[in-house]
Amino acid sequence: MEENKNENYNSNKVNKIKIITISLIISITLVITVIILACIYLISKNIIASDSKVKATYSSSDSEYTDAIKEAVDMIKDKYIDIYDVDDNKMLDNVLSSIASSVGDPYTRYLTEEDYQEMLTSGTEEYSGIGVHLTYDKEKDAILILGIMPNSPALETDLKVGDYIVQVEDTIVTFDNYYKCVDIMKGQENTDVSIIISRDGKLIDKKITRRKIKVNNVESEILEGNIGYIKILQFENDIYNQFKEEYDKLMQKNIKGLVIDVRNNPGGLVSETIKILDLLLPKGEVLRLEYRDGRSKVYKCSTNEQIEIPLTVLVNGSSASASEILASAIKDSKKGVIIGTKTYGKGIVQEIEKLSTRGALSITVAKYYTISGVEINKNGIEPDIKVELSDELKKQSVISKEDDTQLKRAIEYINNKK
Repeated sequence: MEENKNENYNSNKVNKIKIITISLIISITLVITVIILACIYLISKNIIASDSKVKATYSSSDSEYTDAIKEAVDMIKDKYIDIYDVDDNKMLDNVLSSIASSVGDPYTRYLTEEDYQEMLTSGTEEYSGIGVHLTYDKEKDAILILGIMPNSPALETDLKVGDYIVQVEDTIVTFDNYYKCVDIMKGQENTDVSIIISRDGKLIDKKITRRKIKVNNVESEILEGNIGYIKILQFENDIYNQFKEEYDKLMQKNIKGLVIDVRNNPGGLVSETIKILDLLLPKGEVLRLEYRDGRSKVYKCSTNEQIEIPLTVLVNGSSASASEILASAIKDSKKGVIIGTKTYGKGIVQEIEKLSTRGALSITVAKYYTISGVEINKNGIEPDIKVELSDELKKQSVISKEDDTQLKRAIEYINNKK
């Protein structure tokens, strides 16, 4: 009787191992297949058509890339001691993430299935976080604070524009985990997040309590001399309607000139930016988008509506992306002047490509050029009138209008044009 028990036990054990082995082989085969498809897709996307552009060259054939990946997976399958503890989805996520990050562009990245689904439902006007506008700074290998939202936890805890976030909780910021660190700073309302910032070469610990952040990205007022002032914090969340509402209010009060402030604005939706430009500029081309294969798209202002009073745009080194598009179009049109310092230099477009099994790739596919021919990316936009803030003022999150030399120069320009 005891012998039969052992036989049954051993038989069950063998069957269980067979089932696990078969499941593991199926899972790993699926992983290998998806990885191979992803690699072939990425490699094929990098083959440039024969024209005036530089062709990409490779030291190995496509099959050598996929063979190397398959060989590595097979070695793990055959040799790794704790293979049964390996999470297949995690393995796939990590491989695809490495492929995307190897490009060397922080905006070309792999989105896990969870990231992708969150992206599809994002864009709401309210979330819980600390209230900052951010970008990744490759040179510093850190998160650069481009802007501080009004009435935000970040403002109350004395974070400043120009601070670098080098650590979020226990995670040190790197090229590969930038988006993860940004996500960690969001969370449940009234919970704390710990960050370490670098400011003037010193490391400073900050503990910030997350709050609901209602994203209203436009502020306006009338300055002395009946000059209108509109600050755009970011080109997101129905920004055109927000801008038009404030713009119409100011115009109804017969303002004598308008200052648009996009300093420390990290950018956002180009489509909304073009609609804003349509309120300000005459009919005509305002922006060109160029793809690697030679395709291009030209953006135009299409209405007869345009501003007829003196116009200035304030920019600085943290004005990026859509901010640069707005500023460059106004500069090229001669409808207004740009005042401040050279902009950040981010003028690229990402497309989200869903992968067949899980997750997606965000791939930089095109670059923006001004109508005058300037490549925005890495070059930025030079102001018509260069005005630097003092080093002391640069450190301040909020600058009083009495001390703001860039704003004062814009007002002076408008007064001379009246």
